[in-house]
Amino acid sequence: MISAFASIFLIITIIVAMGAVLQATTGMGMALLSAPLLALIDPAFVPGPALCAVMALSAAVAWRERIAIDRRILGLALFGMCAGSVVGAILLAALIGLDLTRIFAALILAAVFLSVAGLHPRTNRLALLLGGAASGVLGTMSGVQGPPIALVLQHETPDRLRPTLCAFFAVGGVFSIAALAAAGVFGVRQIELGLELLPGVVVGFVIAPALARRIDRQRARVAVLAISALSALALLLR
Repeated sequence: MISAFASIFLIITIIVAMGAVLQATTGMGMALLSAPLLALIDPAFVPGPALCAVMALSAAVAWRERIAIDRRILGLALFGMCAGSVVGAILLAALIGLDLTRIFAALILAAVFLSVAGLHPRTNRLALLLGGAASGVLGTMSGVQGPPIALVLQHETPDRLRPTLCAFFAVGGVFSIAALAAAGVFGVRQIELGLELLPGVVVGFVIAPALARRIDRQRARVAVLAISALSALALLLR
């Protein structure tokens, strides 16, 4: 008979693997799909451990497709991300002692809104800096980095968008985790929880190439946004 711990670990692995497949094939979506579901299981998975999982997967995808990374876009976005991560960590440290579950849920709903807003910003220097900064704040506070910078880069070709976004999340994750550690909200416990998510990361990364051609990206996007919004609402109401 499967123990309760083994059952929960299996559920966590499946959740992370689904998000990892999505991100490895499209460039984003892992945190948006996984973070609210993980927070329903245990709020301690967000933001630090979730960021660790996204960072590990993104680094693997970025390395595999490193030739296609747009380094000009990456550099500007990361500059903004660095500043945003510091702001996010300061805000999170100021909220220690409060029930952060509803704050995480509100931030995830904000990320969903950004994803469906239909805005069409130009990919210029200011937009990259602001998109990177917004991703830094959102990612450091909720574990979900993607929507602001993806909104700025939405018109890039998929083959360039995917590795550039993953490189952004990989390096940006280091900024966010360092900022969280400096603010005193990331330590050994968060590392242990992050390690629990790695099996799902590995499974998703390995099977993603085989599933890439079978995934309808538009339908996957709609499903991710719906699951994210419903999960965030469940966090708000529980």
